[in-house]
Amino acid sequence: MDNILKYGSVEGIPLYNCSGHTSEEWSQLKGTKWPILGACQTAYGITIDILYLPILSIIFEKENFKMSCFKIMYLLGIIDFMITYVNSILTGWLAMKGAVYCTHPNIIYISGMVVCALWCSSCMTALLLVANRLLGLTRPSVAIKLFDGRKTYIALCFPILYFIYFLFTAPLVFNSKYLAWFYTPMIFDDGGATEYFNHSHTVNNFLIVTLTCIVYTPFRWVIGTNLKHKTQVFLQSTLICAANQVCAVIYVVMNVTEVPNWIIIFAHFTWEFIHGAPVFIYLALNRMIRERFLEKMNMMKGGAFRETTSMMPINKSKPIAVVIVN
Repeated sequence: MDNILKYGSVEGIPLYNCSGHTSEEWSQLKGTKWPILGACQTAYGITIDILYLPILSIIFEKENFKMSCFKIMYLLGIIDFMITYVNSILTGWLAMKGAVYCTHPNIIYISGMVVCALWCSSCMTALLLVANRLLGLTRPSVAIKLFDGRKTYIALCFPILYFIYFLFTAPLVFNSKYLAWFYTPMIFDDGGATEYFNHSHTVNNFLIVTLTCIVYTPFRWVIGTNLKHKTQVFLQSTLICAANQVCAVIYVVMNVTEVPNWIIIFAHFTWEFIHGAPVFIYLALNRMIRERFLEKMNMMKGGAFRETTSMMPINKSKPIAVVIVN
């Protein structure tokens, strides 16, 4: 963002200058079109975001939002929703067009800047979530001091400020040849990748992995000694946070050393999956969310049924059966 403010536009930034070729030439030189895979990614992203909307509304319901973990889950859900738009919906569209940075510089630069900040914020939010659940099970008095009532909002300021900080670091840049987002826009053939390297992003990924492992250490003991508690919320928190570990390491490794293309594509699919997985984790492991979700779906179906039947003509020559829809 600071680069855009300094030079007035993405095109004016020296390291991101695409004046050497036209957009079509850049696509032929550096990109690859993925019509089917791109369409699948876009469809996946749209499906996830559609399913996420009613789940977010359930989490935001007054009775649920009183709980500190639901406040954290709500922020994490919003972040997942936004990341899915970039790493699945937008990425699929760019893949279908065989796009690289220089074919859509403004869209890719700004999207890469935002999604990098969102990813890092999601790492901290996920860590905060599992810490909240762990303290709730092992040190309830400490959990109350840190997260009771409006105190949770203070805790949520940290991932939000974290997001703002990463907006001013080097962005991730999409390349359709590898179907993934990198530090370098791959404009120059003579390397120069070190000049694009995002040290803060790398530190975030490895720091989160280390801290998460430390927090995970007492998990087995906690689960074994607290079976009387509602472990579903705790388990879903664990699964959400554990998925972040896998992607964090792979994405850094592929940006610092040459790796096979299938590993790069696998890393990106993992990134897509971990932000879509909460939808299925909530529906599978959280009974309350699952039941409320089904209620909402039944209400929608019921509304559609009533609207359809109200538009049907009435035959006055025959008796009419009255159907009561609950």
